[in-house]
Parts: sequence; C-alpha cells; structure tokens
Amino acid sequence: MSERNAIQALVDEHERALRHLMAMMNRWPGDALDRPVKDFGTVRDLMIHIVDSLFAYFQWVREKLELEENVSPPLTREALNRLHSPADWERAISLSLPYCREATVGVCDDDLGKAFPASWNEREIYMVEQMLEHAIVHVWRHVRQLEGLGL
Repeated sequence: MSERNAIQALVDEHERALRHLMAMMNRWPGDALDRPVKDFGTVRDLMIHIVDSLFAYFQWVREKLELEENVSPPLTREALNRLHSPADWERAISLSLPYCREATVGVCDDDLGKAFPASWNEREIYMVEQMLEHAIVHVWRHVRQLEGLGL
C-alpha cells in the first residue's frame, strides 16, 4: 500500500470539525434540538442531516473504490431519529469518529485523484479527495449555521 499521509490529514480535519460541533453541544440549552432551522425544520433535523451525510460520504468512498471489507456506520437513520438530547447527539457523534477512520482503511493517497459520480447527482463528478473535503466543509458550514442561531 502506498502513502496515507493526505488521507490521514483529511480524516483528522473532519474529526476536528466534529469535535468542535461536540464542544458546542456541551453548551446547548435543553430545548436546542427543538429550535427551528430554516430549510431543515429543527436543529434535531439538521443534526440528523449532518450525521447521516457523514456516513454517506465515507460509504461513497468505500463503494466507489470497491473496498471489500464491509464497514457499517455505527448508527442507522432510525437510531438517529431517536436521539433526544444534546448529550445523546454528542455520544452519537463520538461513535462516528472511529467509523470515519475505519472507513478509510484501504484508501491510500494515490486514490485521492480517482473521480466518480456523486451519489446525489450522477452528473456531478467528485474525486475522492473532493468528497472527503466536502465532508469536512459540510460539518463546518452547518456549525456556522448553528452558531448563527445562537447555539
């Protein structure tokens, strides 16, 4: 297997974004998840979107690179729907951290330039590196959105 420095850096940055989100959640009031969010419904709906999307991005990489070992997300969408408190969400996100590392086992820096259609639009082509960068920016974009709500 070739180098994995760039892959590790991307996963580290994704984890940094998630840890920032988790730290924010420590300060959230009990009603935070029920607050309205434009285009999403509530903060709870936005959190489901954030976590479910991160699973999808990493699964996309595994699927497109045809990695053989099955690495399943630690929580289903149904399980995410049952989370009721910021502390529940913090635990759920903490479970996703090892998943992101496990999901990139078998991915090497040489794979970063390989390009495939996005799962949400076959006409959009993403390189593996772009999809992992998208996963990072996706978290930060929604962190900013939550900060804009005063959370």
